[in-house]
Amino acid sequence: MRRIRNTNSWVHFYFESLPEVRRTKSFWNFYQESKMTTSSESFFSYLYNYFEDFLFYITKDVLLVFALTFITLMCWKKSWKQKPSGTQLKPTLKKKWDTSSTLKEKSPEVIIVGAGVLGSAFAAVLARDDRRVTVIERSMSEPDTFAGEVLQPGGYKILKLLGLENSLEGCEASKLRGFQIHDLVNKEKNNLFFRLVENEDIEDGRSFRHGRFVMGLRKIAMAESNVKFIEGTVINLVEDDGCIIGVQYKDKKSENVKELYAPLTVVADGLFSNIRKHLISQKPNVTSHFAGVTMKTPQELLLTKMNTIISDSSVFSIYTISYSESRVLINIAGEVPRNLKDYLMQSVYPVMPDHHKESFCEAVQNNNFKLLPANYLPAATLNKSGVILLGDAYNIRHPLTGGGMSIILSDIAIWRNLLQNIPCLDNYEAILQAKKKFYWLRKMNCTFVMNISAELTHQMFSAKDSTTLLVRKAYFEYRNFGEKYSQKSAQMYGMLTPKPSSLICFLGGVLIHAMRLALKSEPWYRKHHAVCTIGTILCKMLSFLIPLAYSEMCQ
Repeated sequence: MRRIRNTNSWVHFYFESLPEVRRTKSFWNFYQESKMTTSSESFFSYLYNYFEDFLFYITKDVLLVFALTFITLMCWKKSWKQKPSGTQLKPTLKKKWDTSSTLKEKSPEVIIVGAGVLGSAFAAVLARDDRRVTVIERSMSEPDTFAGEVLQPGGYKILKLLGLENSLEGCEASKLRGFQIHDLVNKEKNNLFFRLVENEDIEDGRSFRHGRFVMGLRKIAMAESNVKFIEGTVINLVEDDGCIIGVQYKDKKSENVKELYAPLTVVADGLFSNIRKHLISQKPNVTSHFAGVTMKTPQELLLTKMNTIISDSSVFSIYTISYSESRVLINIAGEVPRNLKDYLMQSVYPVMPDHHKESFCEAVQNNNFKLLPANYLPAATLNKSGVILLGDAYNIRHPLTGGGMSIILSDIAIWRNLLQNIPCLDNYEAILQAKKKFYWLRKMNCTFVMNISAELTHQMFSAKDSTTLLVRKAYFEYRNFGEKYSQKSAQMYGMLTPKPSSLICFLGGVLIHAMRLALKSEPWYRKHHAVCTIGTILCKMLSFLIPLAYSEMCQ
């Protein structure tokens, strides 16, 4: 076979092989004219001008092959579409709750993963709104943890509005009337009461054992006929066509892997969620660790306030959790000590109030303490259909200010109001719009203030540099200017007035007072050093606050 050396030879070979009838006059003339030129550019310019004819003669068969290939690839993609292992649902099952009236009566409208505070409370609230709810929980025994044992006055008010105040019966819950904060480094003290400006009534929060509170909420939820509890471990979410339509779980009794379907799935499996990673890309950032020590306390020494003590070596809070016990919540900055018992005795015991020292020493010697990480996880948007992420699986802040339980109840109240306007939960467009409203309502109602306050308090209380110590001194002095200033802070921490404007005004006042202290601390001939200190204060605080505010507002 003869070898074709150039482009023109290829074209000549092709046209010479064509039957006479297929050589149209226009295209054959085009070829002959191009052959008369020695420049390859002329040929390709003719080729461009007569592209439609060229396409007809050269690629008609190729286009047919391409079309068949494309159809084959699309069919292959549809049959091999990504699906969770072992959880693919037949397309006909996706609409079971719509088409079959028998199944509609039995199948749940909402699946809740986790029966902690959020899962149990949300199940009871939805059931009272005539929703069929199934809750899947790994263990139905009483949780043994010390996280989430304080309910601020604002949170307790929401608990009553939801009709769940009976959950505290039998918990030996104690009234929480305010904060008492001692700064042993700057020798400052704040005594804050939860008092409303309008009527001067003192609003009470509550403190309790976390496990007893959870069991109280589960008891209320189980009393609802529309709620069903399943003891098992959720392995994965069932997804079909980009929409979550149920869960795959391992039943604890039979140890069989089963699937359950519902139009809406609520993931609330807590701090150590194993479902979170399948829904959002953000991971919790460990800012510190905290130890919880349970100590026996005589009734006459039980506190009605959360007592926080700041020293050079440690930061810890003491609050009542029952009629005979108190909890010591200790912040551990940096790496966790290898011998935690020695750390507690060397760093915390010396600054412990005298009337608690004996009980604290006994509790530590009996190893009556636990350790948990303190995480920060800002809330992020989740637009996947058929699923909602809530609780500590969704948003985490430092536990030093005790705002977690109140935020959880606030989220439940917001979602209850939003879902009351959506009769059919498989209306994914309506659920998506409700999610967008929820993200902003929770930020404006409480989370912007509570999350930033928690992280800022942890940063200030655990700092050792001179600049932050000066800001902390201003923080204490500003709240001691008068009742008006102390109440602003107390109402924010108590979630009574958690508006962003309140936090901005409060922090602005603290920063102005910190700059005033910097100027007063230097003589007239060193005022330039004070100006440098003011610049350092502004840079340091803004470099911390701006990213924090951005993460809270712009996720």
